[in-house]
Amino acid sequence: MRAAYVVAVCLAAAADAAANSRFNIDIPSTLRRPDGYPHAAALFGRPTYGESITQRIYYARDANNDPDPLCTLTTPHAFPSPYVLMVDRGGCSFVTKARNAQALGASALVAADTRCVCGQPCEPQKSCQWTEPVLADDGSGADVTIPAIMLQKQDADAIKDYIRCGKWGKNDCTYDDWSKDTVVQASLEYTVPNPDDRVEWELWTTAIDASSLDFLSAFRDTVVALGTRQQFTPMMYTYNGSEYGCDLDSGAESLNLCGNLCTNDGKYCAPDPDGRQDEGISGAQVVAEDLRRACLWSLVGGDTAPDKTQRGVGETWFHYVGNFSSMCATAEDFVDDACRARVMKKAGVDAAAVDKCVTDSGGLEQGHNTVLDETVKALKAKNIVYVPECIVNGVVHWGQLEPQTILATICQGYPRAERPAPCDCVDAAGASAYANCLAGNTGGGGGGGGKKKSPAKKQQQAGKRKSPGKPVTVVVAKGAKKPGAKGGMKKPSAKGGRGGGRGGGGRAPAGRAEA
Repeated sequence: MRAAYVVAVCLAAAADAAANSRFNIDIPSTLRRPDGYPHAAALFGRPTYGESITQRIYYARDANNDPDPLCTLTTPHAFPSPYVLMVDRGGCSFVTKARNAQALGASALVAADTRCVCGQPCEPQKSCQWTEPVLADDGSGADVTIPAIMLQKQDADAIKDYIRCGKWGKNDCTYDDWSKDTVVQASLEYTVPNPDDRVEWELWTTAIDASSLDFLSAFRDTVVALGTRQQFTPMMYTYNGSEYGCDLDSGAESLNLCGNLCTNDGKYCAPDPDGRQDEGISGAQVVAEDLRRACLWSLVGGDTAPDKTQRGVGETWFHYVGNFSSMCATAEDFVDDACRARVMKKAGVDAAAVDKCVTDSGGLEQGHNTVLDETVKALKAKNIVYVPECIVNGVVHWGQLEPQTILATICQGYPRAERPAPCDCVDAAGASAYANCLAGNTGGGGGGGGKKKSPAKKQQQAGKRKSPGKPVTVVVAKGAKKPGAKGGMKKPSAKGGRGGGRGGGGRAPAGRAEA
């Protein structure tokens, strides 16, 4: 049952990615599709939203020497950059093929499926597969910047046949090594809906999610600069312990299957941050801090926040999160009431109001908590597979979790003529220039922000990538014990990080990372 659930959420994530990307053939017109080609989009790489890659496509196939091209970089073949590279599925992971295509100068990778989906108009149906594979991260995709997709076999075959045979058809045609004689132009674009002049976005995170904590500290000034032209909502990831039997009991006593991962008698749980339930920070303590942050947001940044200019902005919330990361970074301080009180005082937080919200919502001991119930419900409805997960105008951001990258995606969510002034900062060269640009382009609050020209488009080139920022980590003090640890369930396998795709680390999600 668990394996089926993991595959389901991974397939849902892949479907979301494909729904917000479009692939088509521009030349020759005979291969062009009115609605583009159905495809699976990779859950790694850093696609740029709102910009189209329109380049010649080459097919990497060396029938004589390399049955699994792009699994190594031993091939001498190269094409003039920029270009899109097509390669057959098989032999190694999708990440490996994308990384090697990037090293060869490709701007995007198109994997060609070599197996039919059962029941589709595709031959041969023998040994067909029931679903297309998920282009998942194999755990090493942090350095892959180019986008990658996979075409269904029947569509990929038609493109490959034209590349090798041109307009004369496929009769008596044979593949040349890395065919490159027939010109085929492909286009790939990732889009963000822009229904109005305010962008709504959310970030799924936790109090111990190192990759997003660094981003939140760096992105605070951007949110303030955009003001109410954007509406941010932090979503604190908490999973339903009932799905794992964490709330089961045997009459008088609870079975305690999940140790100290959960609160409220096993109803709300969080992964153990260090994988050792007998020491350090427990999952239940993470849930408690996440609940406090959700309550704080409702008070200072939610839809009913007293200061209307802070609704969707929540500057005080950002100050609290940033100060907590720096002042309460050890395991002892993370759970220390006095340390948390100092952080709240420094950030100007009404600690009594936060505590009241925690209590009024149902607390953390028994029964249901209304705030956590809403979180669990939203997590399931949106098929959240990874943490951190950034969603802009309903579209999952597939890219690095960096201030200018997220700002670029947010700015694609505005109508072109209505983009606020901070959008001009997307192309600022370096952190210092970016900060200076934001300081000179504030004024998005209250629906302000003049009409600005859209950021200049950058040419898609492989190899131009930023190194991930240094993550903020929680230090587990040696010997720091967790109260009531009794062993139990490890964190769900679906919550593996997605490599560098969103700035995260960790292992690949369950699902097929192999090509």
